[in-house]
Amino acid sequence: TGIGQEDWKYLSLLSRMLGLVDTENYSYADLANAVNIYTGGIGASLNVYDPAEGKTHFMCEVRAKFLYGEVENAIKLIEEIILHSDFSDENRIRELVAAQRSRLEMRMSSAGNVLAAGRAMSCFSVPALITDSISGIAYYQFVKDLDEHYEEKKDEIRSKCQELVKKVFTRDHLLVSSTGDDQAFTQVETYLPGIAEHLFAGGKKEAAQEIRLTRKKEGFKDASQVQYVCRAGNFTKDGYEFNGALNILRVALSYDYFWINVRVKGGAYGCRSAFGMNGDTYFVSYRDPNLEKTNEIFAHTADYVRDFDVDERDMTKYIIGTISEMDTPLTPRAKGSRSYRSYKTGYTEADMQTERDQVLATDQKKVREAAKMVEAILSDDKICVLGGEEKVEEAKELFDTVRVLN
Repeated sequence: TGIGQEDWKYLSLLSRMLGLVDTENYSYADLANAVNIYTGGIGASLNVYDPAEGKTHFMCEVRAKFLYGEVENAIKLIEEIILHSDFSDENRIRELVAAQRSRLEMRMSSAGNVLAAGRAMSCFSVPALITDSISGIAYYQFVKDLDEHYEEKKDEIRSKCQELVKKVFTRDHLLVSSTGDDQAFTQVETYLPGIAEHLFAGGKKEAAQEIRLTRKKEGFKDASQVQYVCRAGNFTKDGYEFNGALNILRVALSYDYFWINVRVKGGAYGCRSAFGMNGDTYFVSYRDPNLEKTNEIFAHTADYVRDFDVDERDMTKYIIGTISEMDTPLTPRAKGSRSYRSYKTGYTEADMQTERDQVLATDQKKVREAAKMVEAILSDDKICVLGGEEKVEEAKELFDTVRVLN
């Protein structure tokens, strides 16, 4: 709480610089050495959690991995990073901003489908809007502007980072998640009072900020010869609820309808879909030579679902494929991450089992019943495309806005 929508991008910039700048007691090179000596890594990130009921959780998280004997050194380093980072080295900050821009531009080529999907859903989804602001197209545009106008922006970067550190890392905001045996839990109980004491005061009484959604269809032009085409929408607005059968439908689309029409016939390198428990859904192509043709294929997805017809063997394969993605072996770190995410979203073990049971009980009829949910998704008519200038210009009637991305 207390972080306005206009500061989300700066908060993302801050999280990406923590651990990479000088601190009160370390140069950034010495800090990196100390982290490597005493821990298996310390990193900061922003994450969004969307409970089935209640407001979205927007978290700035610092994660560390270390041996039990190094707990004191690890906690001292975490506190050094979050409480004593120094943002006054203009040359270092400029290097980090330029590096972020470069990585984001590389991501457009390697993961443009993720960016397009996030941008399309940001029109109607608060979690997607936040994600786009902290790691998507909106964040790239922000970093690009900082890089190109660094001399005018450098003082603002420093003051914003200093301000946000004091707003985020407060006692009232603190949540600790620890994964390990009983000794790990004992260490949390032992060291937690000291951690809390060193954090900044405040943050408890700040009111939630009003979040503004902008509903638009966008085309972004770049220098590539391929497209990332996304259609998105939400089915809960029409009264539908998530069901495990949608996991089966996702697998069927990926290996049948989208695979055949978008990849095999259309020549795209890949295609995928995702149905969120909150109703947020997208269909997207990857490195696609087409644009309007793919959009038409997505637009007729409900027809495929309504007429879904496979034999028992294929249905069994879809179920096995779906369950195999749900029940994968997890490392201790992955178990801890899943447990933490479940805690933040309210998704219990009972909910997990219910979803498994729904998947196992899915038949062709249940898949066909999802056609109305797909119609609700497509009725939102939200589209985002990252692609070559020629293709985007040819299809400009599909968009409310067309602009150059980089």
